[in-house]
Amino acid sequence: MMKMQISNEQDRKEAQNRERRRQCELERRSRIFNARNRKIGVDLPFLERQVAEKRAERDDQNRKDLAFAVQMIKDSNLAVVLEAREKEERRRIGEEIDKYRKMYQRLEDRREYDLNDPDVLKKQLPPRASDGEPVGLSSAQKFEGEDLDYEERKKIMADQKNSWLEQQVQERKAAQEERKKAEAAYMMAIKARDDRASELDRMERECRYRLGQANLKYNEALATEKKQLEQVMKAQEEADNTAEMYNNLTSDMLTENPDVAKSALGKDRAIGFMYKGMNQEELKKFYAAQKEQMAAAKAKREAEEKMEAEWQALAKAIQREVARQDITDQRKRREIARQLMEENQLIALQQKEKQKYFNEVVYNNTPTDAYYSQFNTTTR
Repeated sequence: MMKMQISNEQDRKEAQNRERRRQCELERRSRIFNARNRKIGVDLPFLERQVAEKRAERDDQNRKDLAFAVQMIKDSNLAVVLEAREKEERRRIGEEIDKYRKMYQRLEDRREYDLNDPDVLKKQLPPRASDGEPVGLSSAQKFEGEDLDYEERKKIMADQKNSWLEQQVQERKAAQEERKKAEAAYMMAIKARDDRASELDRMERECRYRLGQANLKYNEALATEKKQLEQVMKAQEEADNTAEMYNNLTSDMLTENPDVAKSALGKDRAIGFMYKGMNQEELKKFYAAQKEQMAAAKAKREAEEKMEAEWQALAKAIQREVARQDITDQRKRREIARQLMEENQLIALQQKEKQKYFNEVVYNNTPTDAYYSQFNTTTR
């Protein structure tokens, strides 16, 4: 059983590209191997049609880029709006948290506020105020081990502890409820933003799909129009070739009519592509003019040869003078070199005498091995 291969979008695109390249190659062959177009000139209508197609492709691409840019601007504006909403939601949640703290988490409601109360001295009662009759300031106010309000204070502290615990439980429940509400609102905002982004992405894909379909239909219409135009051009070219062959067969060029070469600009002028050759009188005039030109060319050539001989003689005289001057310069250079060599020999002799004086007089105190052996003999 044969297996049928299903082509995908990429295979169809590759097939379209191969067909387009094949059509372009066929058109190029028809233009290059057409002797008539190659001799007369280029195919101007084809070039103009190519320019129009390129301009249409560029305009289509510009429209696509513009639509994509507009869609990007819409998406950016939507993102800015969603970001502003998120910031507003965060600000509102922060304000609600601050309001809750001011109402239910005040400083004076803390358990250790009595230790940090700045007005604690103002709120204190006088000593022994609850012990029957008050005593004077000069009397003893406190005795070791004495605690008159222990039971009452213990009861008050227990009640206060229970109220604090209950208050903390309520505050924690309220805080959890507020946090859950804030998180739910935040998650709803995020979900709405994601849904909007998904909707925008779907709309963008749908828009690109429609653009692709429109482009495909446009290319198919162009291909159909191109085939029709090729058929019309082929029929027109066949008709033109038939008419051209008939005109050539019945033209004055092939019928050898000498009168067709006469030009309307003068009797001595002829039309180049219809000219059939000269007659006997024209040939005589041509040969006479040719002889005159040959004589003039010969005289010109003899004058040039004479001038060339004179230039050769002058060049040889200049060469002899240059050679004599070179010999004189060489003699001068040899004399200068001899004088320089004598001066160098004299300087070398003076340097040898000076070195001999240094070696025998100045540098005669040569260090011995005992001088070098005295170093590094101690720890200092």
